[in-house]
Amino acid sequence: MNKIKKLWVENRVLVVLFIIVIICICLILGVCLKYFFGTSNSSYGDRLNGIEEVLITDEIKNNFINKMKEDETIVDATLTVSGKIIYIHLIFNQNVKLEEAEKKAQTSVSLFEEKYLNFYDLNYTLKQENNDGFLIMGARNVHGSGLIWNNNTEIDNEG
Repeated sequence: MNKIKKLWVENRVLVVLFIIVIICICLILGVCLKYFFGTSNSSYGDRLNGIEEVLITDEIKNNFINKMKEDETIVDATLTVSGKIIYIHLIFNQNVKLEEAEKKAQTSVSLFEEKYLNFYDLNYTLKQENNDGFLIMGARNVHGSGLIWNNNTEIDNEG
């Protein structure tokens, strides 16, 4: 017992510092683990809360695609959902002008019920069948009023 008392008296400052260092390391590891690994199982965190009430079912997808393919100017249509974004890819035939394709995409927004438009962002990709045709992307977010298209003007490198 005397050896322990003697060891404590001679090294109490080092023992206290060592205990403080151990506690700090444990706290830092705990904070890092919580920060990097968290408690959520979803890669989206809590951003998808409430999505169960407005799920895009296969029936909704198929109805949208079939409605788009009824138009003779649309060659192919796909709809995929990732998180809170609906990706719509429309391929038009060679006779369609860009402005007409944009109008058709704008009217297709009305095929979704209001509850879906208030929850999901829409991302459109419009492409013409041939490789020399147009390729343009547009988006509508939940708080937006309409589709916004990217700048698809060609840059003239001459003079």
